[in-house]
Amino acid sequence: MTLCRACLLFLTLLPVVSGKAFLGSDPHLKAKLVRQELEGVLAEVLGHGHGVDGARLAKIRESLAPIFRALPKNGQGRLSAPVMRYSVQRYFSQEHGWVVKGFEPHAIAANISDTTDSSQILQSKLPDYIRTALEEKFAHSGFSLEDLAVMVAALERLTFDEVIRGVEVAFKLNKHATTDGLNFKEFEHVLGSYLVTQMLEGTSEELTQHTMDKENIRELYPHWDATMLFVIDLAQNEVFGKMQRRNPFTDHAVYFFEDATRIGQRISDEFASWSSHECHEIKDKLIQFDVHGTGRVKLSQFYGKALTNKGMAVERGLTYSSAGEEWQFNEASSYLRDLGTLDESSTLQGPQVIIPNYISGMSNCITSAPYYSICCLNECDGVFQHLEAAISGSTASAAEIIHAVESMPDTSSIEATKVSAALRSRLEEVAAVHGGKVPLHGRLLAQWLHYVFPRDCPFPHLAGTFNPVTPVKYEEVLGAEATVASDEEVEQFLKSDAARHGPSPEAGAGMWNLKEHILESSTPSDRATSPLKQLLRTLSSLGLLAGLVGLLNQLLPQVLSISGRKTKSVEYDV
Repeated sequence: MTLCRACLLFLTLLPVVSGKAFLGSDPHLKAKLVRQELEGVLAEVLGHGHGVDGARLAKIRESLAPIFRALPKNGQGRLSAPVMRYSVQRYFSQEHGWVVKGFEPHAIAANISDTTDSSQILQSKLPDYIRTALEEKFAHSGFSLEDLAVMVAALERLTFDEVIRGVEVAFKLNKHATTDGLNFKEFEHVLGSYLVTQMLEGTSEELTQHTMDKENIRELYPHWDATMLFVIDLAQNEVFGKMQRRNPFTDHAVYFFEDATRIGQRISDEFASWSSHECHEIKDKLIQFDVHGTGRVKLSQFYGKALTNKGMAVERGLTYSSAGEEWQFNEASSYLRDLGTLDESSTLQGPQVIIPNYISGMSNCITSAPYYSICCLNECDGVFQHLEAAISGSTASAAEIIHAVESMPDTSSIEATKVSAALRSRLEEVAAVHGGKVPLHGRLLAQWLHYVFPRDCPFPHLAGTFNPVTPVKYEEVLGAEATVASDEEVEQFLKSDAARHGPSPEAGAGMWNLKEHILESSTPSDRATSPLKQLLRTLSSLGLLAGLVGLLNQLLPQVLSISGRKTKSVEYDV
C-alpha cells in the first residue's frame, strides 16, 4: 500500500464514522474501530519502503540530519517521543512555516475516546493520531533518523491529500465538475474559493454562505487583495510550466483540476515565506517603542499604539470592520497573559509586552488549514540552526556556545552580536547547574538566548504557566470579544502610575531564573539495559567464565590421564 492510498483511506473514514447506521450509537466502539483501522493502515505504511517516494524521503532525511545529530538521544542513538515531537515541530516551522496541529510545544496527545463525536474530531486531529500511533510503535526503542523522516513524510502527504479535497470543494462551490476545463477568470475564482475554505477558515461549504464569506473576506483578512496577486502570480507561473508539457493541438489557455492541485500545494508550501512581511510590519511598529533594545514594550504604549491606529483609521473614514490591520495591539491583558506574552516582573514598569513572544504567538496566526496553522515564524529557529551546525553534540561548554553565537553571520532578521560580560556570567551560571556542560535544547539556554537576542528569541516560560490558543478558540470558551481589551481596560493602563515612567534599560531582568526543563531523551529500552543491569550482566558473565576455566583446570589433567597421555602443568591467565 502506498502512503497516498493510506492517507486517502484516512479521509474515507470520515463519512463512514459519521454515518448514523455505523455501529449503532456507541461512540466508544466507533472510536476503537477507527483507531484499529488507523493502526492497521500505519502498519502497512511502515512496511518495506514505507510507501514513500525514495527521492522525497532522501530529501527529508537530509533536512532533518543536522538537528537529529544535535538532539539528545537514548542509549541506542535514537530519539524519544518528546524529542521527536520537538524535531518535527522545528522541521515544519523551518521548511514550510507551519505549526502542525498536535505537534505544538503545548500539545496534548490525542485520545479519540475523549469525545462522543468522533467524526468531528477525527479530521482535525488526524496528525495527532498519526503521531500517537507511531509513538506507540517506537515507544520502546525510540526513533531513528529514518523513522523521523517517515513521520514527516506521512504528515506532508496527509496535507497534500487535504489539498486535493480542498480543490474538489472549490470546484463544487464554483459549480464546476473536476473534469471541466476552465478559463483563467474561472480558474482564479476557484483558487480564491480554495483560499477562503482551506486557509482562511471560511465558515461553510454551502454556496450561499461561501458567497457571503468571499464578499466580506477583507474584514477577516485585510491583506486579501495582495494575497490574490500572489496566487495569480503562481497561476501565471503555471502557464510557463505547462508550456513544457502542453499538447500543441489543444487550447493552452485552459486550466484543469491537476493545475489547481499543483498551485494549491505551492500555496501551502510558500504562503508563510511570502506573507512574512506582515509579521515584520507588526514587529517594526513595536520596536519603535523599544528604545533600550530589551525586547519589551510597556502595555500602556502597546495600547497607545492601538489608539493611534484607531485615530488614523477614523481620519481615513474607515469603519471598525474595514480598518483591518489598523486595529492591531488591542488584545485584552488576560489574553496576552495566557499567550505567554506579558512580562509582569516589575511593579514600577507595569506589564510589558515581550516582542518575540507576541510576534510568534497564536494571536498572529495568518491562516489556518485543517492540519496546520501558518503563524509568524520564530526567528530564533535560525539561531538554533547555527548552534546545531557549529557544535557537535547535544551539550557544550559556555565558551563553545559563546564562540558559536559570536561567529553567527547576520541574517535577514537577526544581527550577530558580541556577548556582554554580564551575559557571559549568566551562561556560566547555567553551565554550573549542569556541571559544566549546557544542554543545547534545554529551557535555560533558550532563556539565555532571549537576553542575547531579546527582539528575536522568545522568553521560555515555565511549563503550565500559559495557555496559548488562537483568538477563535479563546472566544469559544470565554465568549465573543474576550480577546479584545475594552475601552475601560485601555484607559486604566494609559492612566496607571507605570505609564508615567519611561522604559527601563533593565526591563526583563527580573524574569531571569535557573529553573531548567529538558526534554526526556531516554526510552524504556534504556531502563531495560541500564548501566547497573549491564554491569551485573558483565560480572555474571565473568563469574561464569571463571567458573568454567576453574572446572576445566581441574578436569583436563584427569581427562588426559585417562587417555594415557602425560601432561605438564597448564596455567591459565584469567
